[in-house]
Amino acid sequence: MAQESRSKLRSIEVITGLIIILIGISFITAMLSNFNVGSPYSTLQEDLVYLSDHSANQQINTWAWLATAVLTFIAIPFYLIAFHKRLKALHYVNGVLMLGAGTGALMMGWVGLQLNQALVQNVAEGIALADEQVKLGILQYLRDEQTYMNVGGICASLFATGLSFTRFRLKRFPFISTVLLMVCGPALIFFNWYDPDHLLRTAAMAGLIIGMIIFCIRLINKGL
Repeated sequence: MAQESRSKLRSIEVITGLIIILIGISFITAMLSNFNVGSPYSTLQEDLVYLSDHSANQQINTWAWLATAVLTFIAIPFYLIAFHKRLKALHYVNGVLMLGAGTGALMMGWVGLQLNQALVQNVAEGIALADEQVKLGILQYLRDEQTYMNVGGICASLFATGLSFTRFRLKRFPFISTVLLMVCGPALIFFNWYDPDHLLRTAAMAGLIIGMIIFCIRLINKGL
């Protein structure tokens, strides 16, 4: 009976690791296709023209965020089950943070769909000929996307930091993951608000993803 229970738990651990890796892939896709509006070197008109000329990238970005959200929601129950017998309360806190991160990604995808619809409606006549109300509406969508990205990013970073604390309860938790998640999580929160274009923000994001992948590989191959 104990062997059967352990076998089921190992299956849950493998599924959890695979889903989190898929989340990482969809997140990377979303970030690579993300369009950061508001550059000091370009006007709103130029930004909107660029958006209309690269609507395919915007659609990829939208669906990547939606995929990230759906996969995150799917991962939550598997994560809770995988850590249920090993942790007392930390996994529930992390589950709530995962829910916040998934909701942020979902809202970004939803706003992206609205933005895409607005672009499609105006691209036929040329975005340059759109009236000011339309332009301001599109700009508001872009600002909303940034807000949801910041909120979701905070939840994801806090989740990564909280996950690193698992090391204090489970000694088999990968040490490299602990260091990367514990350092890069808070760093990403700081640079998201202080300077989103800073090179260290990109480094923190890369370190966080690497830390999560190492954790998932350990979870899939050996469990915890």
